[in-house]
Amino acid sequence: MKYIDIHIHGGYGINFNTSSYEEIKTLLKKLYKRGIVGICPTLVGDNIENLQSRFELFKKLKNNRSIKESYIIGLHLEGTFLNPEKPGVQNSKVFLEPNINNFKKLADGYEDIIKIVTLAPELDKNDKLTDFLEKMNIKVHAGHTQADKKGKTSATTHHFNAMPQISHRGLNLALDSLFDNSIYCEIIADGIHLSKNMLKLFLKIKNNSKIIFISDALPAAHCKNEVIFCNKKINKNGKDKNGTLAGSVLFLDEITQLAINTGLISTSSAKKFVFDNPIAHLCLKGEEIGNLA
Repeated sequence: MKYIDIHIHGGYGINFNTSSYEEIKTLLKKLYKRGIVGICPTLVGDNIENLQSRFELFKKLKNNRSIKESYIIGLHLEGTFLNPEKPGVQNSKVFLEPNINNFKKLADGYEDIIKIVTLAPELDKNDKLTDFLEKMNIKVHAGHTQADKKGKTSATTHHFNAMPQISHRGLNLALDSLFDNSIYCEIIADGIHLSKNMLKLFLKIKNNSKIIFISDALPAAHCKNEVIFCNKKINKNGKDKNGTLAGSVLFLDEITQLAINTGLISTSSAKKFVFDNPIAHLCLKGEEIGNLA
């Protein structure tokens, strides 16, 4: 089976926010050997200068792809336009208000390397930034948010995590998105981020053409030692010293096989969740699909 992971921070001790060109090259080759043929390297929040240096690095990596290494579809920016009340392990001091001016300060001239932006829709006034990004074919995900509705976003980031819990009263982003067939939902099915019953509920309700399995894999994935992520020590279980989950320590192939082996999904459904649906969501065509070989 081939896999596309649209939300991955690194692995084998390698961090997309800080590691070198050669280190990331090594990781791309290791991911390819696992069947992970395409990725959206996911960057957490940092200052503008550091992020722009990452944009330059990933443009170089994308343009100098070697054979038998995972294809860089484009970057996923997860850590700039979030709600400070839902930072996870990230540093809310580097967050920016989600507006067009701030995006241009950060990414003007780098739009071609950015494929996904996660933002808190309640902070995007009149959905102006979302509209601006979608016109450039940059997908906007609702995540790290206190929103009760999705605004004009086209997907949710790691559904249920870093968003308001499901309530039986009033509007609720997590619940409403399950029934909304216009929106994709990322889901981490590693058995840790969600209980088995919540995952069952999600898989039963959500239209299977709109489900995207992700790993949210950390540099700690398949690394025996503690790693530094978001300037914090993260242990081999993917948690910081306070027990806050920073992400997963499994790769997408492992997560998917776990879901198949436990009877949660069929192999045919798995193919949709890890390959077909990401292609459809990101509107990949022609040469880009050919790069996922």
